[in-house]
Amino acid sequence: MDFLGLAAHDAVLGLRAMKAVAQADGWESAQESELLFAAARAFGVELDPGDLGPIDPEGLMQSLSGPEARLRVIQAMILMAMMDGEIDDQEVSTIEAYAGRLGIDEPRLHNLRQLAQGRVRLAMLDLARRSFARPVFEDAFKQEGLRGVWKIVGPLMGGARDDALAQRYRSTGQCPEGSLGRAYFDFMERHDLAFPGERYGVPESGVWHDISHVVSGYEATQEDEVLVVSFIAGFSREDPFFWLFAITLQYQLGIKVSPYSPPETGYFKPGSALEALRRGAAMNTDLATWDWWPHRDRPLSQVQAMLGVPPVA
Repeated sequence: MDFLGLAAHDAVLGLRAMKAVAQADGWESAQESELLFAAARAFGVELDPGDLGPIDPEGLMQSLSGPEARLRVIQAMILMAMMDGEIDDQEVSTIEAYAGRLGIDEPRLHNLRQLAQGRVRLAMLDLARRSFARPVFEDAFKQEGLRGVWKIVGPLMGGARDDALAQRYRSTGQCPEGSLGRAYFDFMERHDLAFPGERYGVPESGVWHDISHVVSGYEATQEDEVLVVSFIAGFSREDPFFWLFAITLQYQLGIKVSPYSPPETGYFKPGSALEALRRGAAMNTDLATWDWWPHRDRPLSQVQAMLGVPPVA
């Protein structure tokens, strides 16, 4: 079930629960109202969110259709608590009360509590422990020990280089014009990004993120980084909410999550982010586990059609 996969009945209940969070600190900010309206559009709810009142935990428990819907609603409430650019203790307490009644144990709610208490480093350590990168490092260590880990960390620190690997990826510049491989090469060159194997380049295991940029059509600006990570959340088969939570921390609350970019505030635009999420959710493939290399010479438009990528609205 994807993040937007709520039935109409559950979606309305989710909007009412989100409103309870927005009003928990005594007022509903412009950013929170924007998320409500964007979520209503994304969920296909025709009612005006402004006409909906909040719902209490018991009413929500009695009305939601099942465990999956309960989880998604709690996650939507967490996203709401982050929209105004700060973590409010009363909003966190409100979500905790709902999660307790619904029987939902969402680890990002625990992180939200840590942030409300000013324990930022502890929250980031816990988030990293659960991130997609952990199994990558574990597998590298299992295969090659510390040498395998250094292959990932070294280039990021400007150290280890692998010229043969770098040349392999730079060879995509010879792919046909309009192909997936050539689009990848042009994207890397356009944004002055290092290829795998080069100093400060991403490890080969992380190239799928850059391919996500290429396939989605989103560039590497702050605004588009929010969109591509929302797009990733859409197609991810495992823990999609991790991506929404992380990118909101990085670009709405200004808390550094990514090693590649400085933290910023005010870049999470609910309408465009949820549209990017919808596009990712429409795909038939998780790009994190997809081998794109055999398709590098195929036209990008053909690859997008094969993956089920909708056009930008």
